[in-house]
Amino acid sequence: MNQMPAVLRATKHKRKEPPTQKGRNTKAQILEAGRAVLEERGYFGTSVGEIARRSGIALGNFYRYFENKDVLCLELLQLLVTEIETATSGSWAKDNTMENLRRSSLRYLTAYYKNRKLIAAMLQMSGAVPECAALWWTLRRRSYDRIKRYLVSAKIARQIDPDLAATALGSMFEQFAYYWYVEGERNRKAVPKLEQAADVLSHLWYRAVYEDHKP
Repeated sequence: MNQMPAVLRATKHKRKEPPTQKGRNTKAQILEAGRAVLEERGYFGTSVGEIARRSGIALGNFYRYFENKDVLCLELLQLLVTEIETATSGSWAKDNTMENLRRSSLRYLTAYYKNRKLIAAMLQMSGAVPECAALWWTLRRRSYDRIKRYLVSAKIARQIDPDLAATALGSMFEQFAYYWYVEGERNRKAVPKLEQAADVLSHLWYRAVYEDHKP
């Protein structure tokens, strides 16, 4: 019987943290080095050897903490998504929907921009590693489900399918950020300021939900 690939096992079972503070510090050091290499070289240009060298550890020590490069990348992806979700989960002021949308948009774009190079590397990985693509799908679905619940509470579900609307709005934000802050920067295009982008996206969201579908 074939064994489950290590990278897939890592997505199903949380890896135990090192029992000592020294071990936890070393693992954090490896993750930091792995992120730096991924941001500079992309997924395909990243190697375990280079990560170990940047970490200041022997190559063999890497495998005490991670089974392979993909397991490390998946852990970075989970940390990344947690950071973005935390950034976009701020409280909303009562009776100030437009400003709430603008602030939420700005928090998302700020987190995306900060992590844009890592996101680009993770998207490269998702095209080559099925387990990574599956994790992206699960995490993206979770984000769309949150938007769907928001749309239902805003009563847009009376006029339009909230599941499809949530996917459209979420994709608008994600593709906008990728186009400008990953591809735009890569092609040396002058990218919009985060505040300007947040204004545009929040106005589009507001008009789609609150103006075009009044009860």
